[in-house]
Amino acid sequence: FFYSVMIISIASFISCTHQKKIKTMTPVKLCRRTSILMIGDSITEGIQSNPSAEPYTTVVAKVLGKGFTVTQVGCGGATTWDWSSLGGVTLCGGQFWDLNVYEARARPNLPADVVTVMLGTNDATGFFEPAPISPDEYRDNLANLVTNLLNDGAGQVMLMPPPPMCESTNADVVMRLEAYRTIVGAMCSTRKGVVCGPDVYTLLDEDDFQGCDVHPNGLGHLTLGIAVATIILGQ
Repeated sequence: FFYSVMIISIASFISCTHQKKIKTMTPVKLCRRTSILMIGDSITEGIQSNPSAEPYTTVVAKVLGKGFTVTQVGCGGATTWDWSSLGGVTLCGGQFWDLNVYEARARPNLPADVVTVMLGTNDATGFFEPAPISPDEYRDNLANLVTNLLNDGAGQVMLMPPPPMCESTNADVVMRLEAYRTIVGAMCSTRKGVVCGPDVYTLLDEDDFQGCDVHPNGLGHLTLGIAVATIILGQ
């Protein structure tokens, strides 16, 4: 109930002429959009640490309100390699996807006015992969995904870096996360058809997670959802 009241209260102040100030890489205007497709891993799928609440994708839909359709195709354990067309058969969401998860879950939901992409948590740790995804591989995979999305009818692609991890996280994992953030910032600032979403790496902090769980808690999902919706609505 508390989170629902917060969503309603904040949403009442957001429109295409009034925007809550948040940390973003680049301000963008995406007014008059209708269909939103949200791509990601288990965080986008809605998995949370405690205390849990509504997933950030649901928060986005509520803040945007009527006139917007929001579809999430998060896949637990997914990496940029899985969502690219470079990886062949992919494993995420507890199953193998053939040819891959992009063909199975993204393409059927395109075209879309805006496609959001937040990936990197599993890349950095190497979860469900033979090894962690290097920054160069991450850049190539993400660029391939963006190209496919634009070719298949995405009006704009909104990129977000992965969230931070706790202080005790392995230094190599943190280094990869920071490199991914730099790559996302460069790509969304320079590539045609690509815009910058919230800088999730700095937007969320330790209060938005339960200990070292990589999944944001309910407060983290609320914060992220409001930030994404605010950018989509524009300033």
